[in-house]
Amino acid sequence: MRIIPFLLVVLMSCNGCREQRESQEVITQDKLMKDLVAHNKALHEEEIQLIDDFIATQNWKMTTTGTGLRYWIYQPGSGAQAKLNNVASIQYIVSKFDGTELYRSDFSKPSQFLIGQDNVESGLHEMILLMKVGDKAKVILPSHLAFGLTGDSKKVAQSMPLLYDLELVALD
Repeated sequence: MRIIPFLLVVLMSCNGCREQRESQEVITQDKLMKDLVAHNKALHEEEIQLIDDFIATQNWKMTTTGTGLRYWIYQPGSGAQAKLNNVASIQYIVSKFDGTELYRSDFSKPSQFLIGQDNVESGLHEMILLMKVGDKAKVILPSHLAFGLTGDSKKVAQSMPLLYDLELVALD
């Protein structure tokens, strides 16, 4: 008969251990999530500072959108305004802030994409919608509007902002 109270105590304590472990797991997950958010916020702030510093060295008068895209239309065009579902023909040079060229379009044949649909950087879709045919712009895509945390596994590193020299050549 003495075994039954002992077993009850053991079982109750085991349930308590399980609840304590689950509680510790929740605390650990909460702490991990808070740490990840804080780390990503710090990285984002560093990237913004890097972009601000770069713009200051270039002395460009850039506009910032709500998403963080920066642009300066240095040569205004006089053509039609780009709209969703237009096919945009563009010329571009993509580079790092140190001037290293990463990609460039074939200037004998403009690159094309369907605005709002094709698989290009989200920041490129956003920027083209701000342009008219003939516009030439300097554009800075923060990493979250370019290739994100992973880069492109070719030339764009992880979390790298990109500098575009971009021209909207035509719309179809």
